[in-house]
Amino acid sequence: MAAAWPLSQGAGITIAVIDDGFDLDHEEFSSPGKIVAPRDATQNTSNPRPGRQDNHGTACAGVACADGRFGATGVAPKAKLMPIRLVSGLGSIAEAEAFAHAVRNGADVISCSWGPPDGAWFDKDDPLHNRVVPLPDSSRLAMEFALEQGRDGKGCVICWAAGNGNERVDNDGYASFEKVIAVAACNDMGSRSAYSDFGEAIWCAFPSNNGEPSLTSGIWTTDRMGNGGYNWGSDRLGDVPGNYTNSFGGTSSACPGVAGVAALILARNPALRWDQVKDVIRRSCDPIDAANGNYNDQGRSAWYGYGRVNALKAVELAQPPAQPSPIWSARWCGMCPSAISAPPA
Repeated sequence: MAAAWPLSQGAGITIAVIDDGFDLDHEEFSSPGKIVAPRDATQNTSNPRPGRQDNHGTACAGVACADGRFGATGVAPKAKLMPIRLVSGLGSIAEAEAFAHAVRNGADVISCSWGPPDGAWFDKDDPLHNRVVPLPDSSRLAMEFALEQGRDGKGCVICWAAGNGNERVDNDGYASFEKVIAVAACNDMGSRSAYSDFGEAIWCAFPSNNGEPSLTSGIWTTDRMGNGGYNWGSDRLGDVPGNYTNSFGGTSSACPGVAGVAALILARNPALRWDQVKDVIRRSCDPIDAANGNYNDQGRSAWYGYGRVNALKAVELAQPPAQPSPIWSARWCGMCPSAISAPPA
């Protein structure tokens, strides 16, 4: 990610993370103007702070856009964070309202690391693997609203975690909605994370944890400050104060990583539509695990989509085309036979 930062760090872009709650007082979200339009869509308030066991959202937000001033850096450290708490059931009105709030308050990218329950990734006989959950009409309409009305008609970019059940993502109506970016997880060995969902809807992969064996315990990111989060205060789990975790993972972590890349792209070229951003991500991907990825003639794999996202390549591809220098023509004027018109001062 750091290779892309000389070209873009996400400045001027807002990432809405819809999740279970956010530590608004975390030091990595404390830069001036970092947090915008906070919302609890479930309680209908402006306070999206987490409940007792709600650690997930703070970690996701850190992956996307933590400032990087103290202990963790997000993929787009200069992007703003719009934290939207959602702990209502699937298909609820609050779910649709979360998207509407994001659009109405200027979100450019929306990151969702949730969906229908997964089967146990290690148990091939878990009946949840075959459960089909359609996308509710209210949620689909809310997403369409974001795609059509967001960013002054250019559309919000929506990223979705593929799931952690080692099962077909196409059974999940949320992640397989064709207009979102369904993100799979790959590991630190350049191959598929064992739990990551697969299927035709997968668009790309992004690094996350793997479990065993693995070179690292997972992704280092923001945790709830103190001992209330994943890290209760141990350097084995992150840092002694408990402000960071060293083992966040799943496609839950991969998804906000791609949301951060989308923010880097839009900061580089704000004129891009949502579908153009999606295509830039496609063209940026490196096709990892060539021996086992089973990439088709279009360069797409059921395990990795078009491959692992390359942030530097994505930002380079997003650069607006160079504008030709203006050619100034000779014109007649009343004071002289001819003159060369000059550009305005």
